[in-house]
Amino acid sequence: MSFFALDVLRRALQTQQRGMEVTGHNVANVNTPGYTRQEPVITTLPPTGGTLLLGTGNTIPRIRQYRDVFIEQQIRTQGQTLAEQKVRRDMFGQVETIFPEPSPNGLGTLLGQFWNAWQELSLNPESTAARVGLLEEAQTMAAAIRQAYDQMEDLREQLDTVAVGNVQNINDLAEQIAALNTQIARLEVSGQRANDLRDRRGVLLGEMAEMAGVIATENDVGELLVYLQGRQLVGPGGGTTTIETVDGGSGGFTTFQWPDGGTLSVSKGALAANLTGRDTDIPALQAELDDLADGLISEVNALHSAAYTLESPTATGVDFFTGSGASDIDVTAAIKADVRKIAASATGEPGDGAAAVQIAQLRRSKVMEGGTATIDDVYRGMVARVGVEARDAERQVSNQELLLNQLKQRREAASGVSLDEEMTNMLRYQRAYEAAARMVSAVDEMLQILLREMGR
Repeated sequence: MSFFALDVLRRALQTQQRGMEVTGHNVANVNTPGYTRQEPVITTLPPTGGTLLLGTGNTIPRIRQYRDVFIEQQIRTQGQTLAEQKVRRDMFGQVETIFPEPSPNGLGTLLGQFWNAWQELSLNPESTAARVGLLEEAQTMAAAIRQAYDQMEDLREQLDTVAVGNVQNINDLAEQIAALNTQIARLEVSGQRANDLRDRRGVLLGEMAEMAGVIATENDVGELLVYLQGRQLVGPGGGTTTIETVDGGSGGFTTFQWPDGGTLSVSKGALAANLTGRDTDIPALQAELDDLADGLISEVNALHSAAYTLESPTATGVDFFTGSGASDIDVTAAIKADVRKIAASATGEPGDGAAAVQIAQLRRSKVMEGGTATIDDVYRGMVARVGVEARDAERQVSNQELLLNQLKQRREAASGVSLDEEMTNMLRYQRAYEAAARMVSAVDEMLQILLREMGR
């Protein structure tokens, strides 16, 4: 019977030792991202004996995790929204630097200085200095418009580059999740629980969710199946689908497609925000700037070409601006070469600045958007919309960060490691181990006495 007791105590020692190991593992990973607290499940073994049933001790059939699947899903969803809003915040923040208003170097100020230069010329239409000043203001303003357009085009290229990186990351993460699927399935088919591998897989899934609106489900063997746009990105048996990157060629932007040629379309996450900025938000702003430049070119040229220059003999029909939009607006080469070609007179008479007055009055003329807005109004409206979008994205980021932090705190309360609790567990297992060890010593003494007496 004493040998039977030793066997029971052996299991007790192993169980408490295993509990200490799990506790140590928890403490070691207290700061590991995505780690889920583990606990040994201690159960009694079936009793043995005839009419008098004797307990056979305990064992640890599995190590369980304190995982809240619902909270983890919420964290992935809100993290996805946060990543999307951060992209929009950063993008509109960069657009705001392109249009620094109010600022001495802002396009609004340069437009005002351009109109003022025409007003100055109307007061001194024969002044070379006034004409040179107008030319400089016009060139500065036109250069600012072109620069703003080019900077937005550069921003589109940056967003394109980031989107390519997003897709590459999605493909890489899919490969890593598939590899972990294989390891997890192999371990769990043999009856083990791959807790740490599951934690690592959960972190990778969270990273993927931040970039695109993926949906994940788990099959019977523990493999995580990941879907994007209704297509299987990570399949069973370690299989993955690679999203292909198609170069847009000279002047074009990258497109993304599935192996069968279907176009990738995402509506959530950082990738969606990058593509929306590249293909919708920035082009819309460029179109507004184009409308402004086109209106400026056509309205100024219409009045300028009907007016008289300061040449001798005087002439009409000279355009002030050249170009078709924001990307190529400029002062005509003829005026750059000879400021006398600036037409300020409505009659051709010396000292007449009536045409310059008409051009200066375009500042307050509603010649844009079907006669409902001035050229300056169009610019102010565009800047206001950029500011509203930037503030809204900033507010969304703040709200999402607050919500995400609350969810992470809830997850930490349910699944995180508490050092105080682990210290308590460590003492509990230690005391149980000490008690079992003392019982082993007691049984050993009993056996020694028995053997001595039998020897006599």
